[in-house]
Amino acid sequence: MKKKQIIVSLHDYDILKTLCYHAPGSDKLREELDRAVIKKGKVPDDVVQVNSTLQFRDERSGAVRNVQLVLPAASNIQLGKLSILSPIGTALLGYSAGDVIDWEVPAGKTQLHILKVVNTPAAAV
Repeated sequence: MKKKQIIVSLHDYDILKTLCYHAPGSDKLREELDRAVIKKGKVPDDVVQVNSTLQFRDERSGAVRNVQLVLPAASNIQLGKLSILSPIGTALLGYSAGDVIDWEVPAGKTQLHILKVVNTPAAAV
C-alpha cells in the first residue's frame, strides 16, 4: 500500500533532520522525512507538526488520546507530551485531521485515526 505524502514545515524539517543525525532509533523518522513535502510557508492548521496538540484514536484498542507532539527532551507521557521519536509520534507527523494511518508499533500493527488537531504552533513559523 502506498503511503500518503505528509506535510512538514521547513522549520520542523530542519530541526528533525538534525535530530535524526544524533538520536539512536530515529530510522523511522528519517524515512518519514525523506518522503515529506516540505512547506516553506504556512502549513495548514489541521496538519500535525512539532508542538501540535491533537486527539487520535487507536483503532485496534479503541482508546482515544489527547497529546502534544514534542521533541524528545520535552516528552512526558503522563502529561500527554508525546516524543516525535516514539513510534506513534513518528506515525502522526505530517498527517491531517481525518487521516487514518497504518503503523507498526511494538505491540503489532495498528491504525491511528487523527480526530482533530487543536493547534499547530509550528505552522505559523
